[in-house]
Amino acid sequence: MLEVTARLVACSAALMLVRAAFAQETRAPSDLEQLRALVEQQGKLIERQNQRLDELERQNRDLRILLVDVKDRAAAASVALAALGTNAVAALPAGPSATSPVRYAFTKANGFEVAPYGYFKFDAIYDSARTAFGDAAVYAVPNSLSGGGDEDLTFSARETRLGFNVKAPDTPNLKVTGRLETDFYGDLANQDSYQFRLRLAYIDAAWGDGWSVRLGQDWDAYTSFHPKMLDAGILAGIGHLYGRRPQARLTKVTALSDTTRVTLKTAVENGYKNDADADGQQDSNASGIPQLVAQAALETRLLTRRDSLFSVSGLYGEEKTRKEPNPDTYGVEMILLAAQLPLAEPFTLQGTLWCGQNLDAYYAGVLQGVNLAQGNAIASKGGWLEGVYDINPRLALALGYGFDDPDDGDLSLATARTLNQRMFATLFYKVTSSFMIGGEYSVIRTGFKGEEDVTDNRVQLSGQLTY
Repeated sequence: MLEVTARLVACSAALMLVRAAFAQETRAPSDLEQLRALVEQQGKLIERQNQRLDELERQNRDLRILLVDVKDRAAAASVALAALGTNAVAALPAGPSATSPVRYAFTKANGFEVAPYGYFKFDAIYDSARTAFGDAAVYAVPNSLSGGGDEDLTFSARETRLGFNVKAPDTPNLKVTGRLETDFYGDLANQDSYQFRLRLAYIDAAWGDGWSVRLGQDWDAYTSFHPKMLDAGILAGIGHLYGRRPQARLTKVTALSDTTRVTLKTAVENGYKNDADADGQQDSNASGIPQLVAQAALETRLLTRRDSLFSVSGLYGEEKTRKEPNPDTYGVEMILLAAQLPLAEPFTLQGTLWCGQNLDAYYAGVLQGVNLAQGNAIASKGGWLEGVYDINPRLALALGYGFDDPDDGDLSLATARTLNQRMFATLFYKVTSSFMIGGEYSVIRTGFKGEEDVTDNRVQLSGQLTY
């Protein structure tokens, strides 16, 4: 009996040991799987947090860019006005004081919201050779007309700008805004003349999914951006085509994704300030047809979190002369490619290339459009390229080059301009959020049909108070 009992005890002990060993073997894989699951869960959580941090960083950078550019955004002012809901003049916080100025606006009793904007600007400019047109340089004057290329010193405040953004009361299906902008370049050729000039005056009606119509005077529909520089001429006659004309424009913006959109524009515009035959009528008006402009633009994010822009534009019109010599109809034609590409967060490369004929009204052909003596339109090609480096929120540097190259065979006068080039370097410094000082050095070299080339070394110092 004792032997049986001992055997039973021994068997029970052995069975317990086997069960314990088996339990250890079965628990170990279970604990390992739980540990693996926990690690995987933590990894997914960390990945989600990283994605969230990236998104917050993108939003922060976008907000900073928006705040720096807020002075040109009427929509931002309108939103702030709606939030205020008052008829009194009020200060609108446009962002941190280190990056943007305080904005002012008011709401009229009839519900219209008005936001004034603009700046006061002073320019001090030294040229080693005379230029047209002094404080807004386009080309160097030939020696036969300048009396030997005399140096020139100019003080000017003509670029001082006044403007208003206006927003009509909201309606369910239509948003109507307006803009008025002026400066004092009414007589460009006379440096000592301060004549009021209308720059912009238009109505904009937007509805539906990205549709809008603009009526009034605005930048040409092919204009997407400008060189960043101090000279008020912004490379007119040296590669940058632009103008502000009365027009009727239709625009459609289509969003392809959160970061990509396509913009299509088409406009009929009035030709401007061309009376080659001096008959008292603008040659474009005499043709009986408007200038036709179209643009297709793509905005998307590529190398940075800022938008890149690519566009192709076209222009067609006619100018008609009636007086001798060679009364005829001359075509106005242009095709233009433009790109604005942020290569890094602080650095942007931008520029245009174009070709066409009879484009003096668009500041091309070095302001030469029709050669009446030969009876032909003047063909030309050109463009500009600029790199802009935002060293910090207060300091920026721009380096650029522009050229305008008319067809020599279309020119006949000895003083006709055959090539115009400019290299420039500009430094901008924000003393405060609204007060900027800057310096610019450039070399303008103009070639002529039958005269020696003229080179102008140009130094400009500017101060600007933006409101």
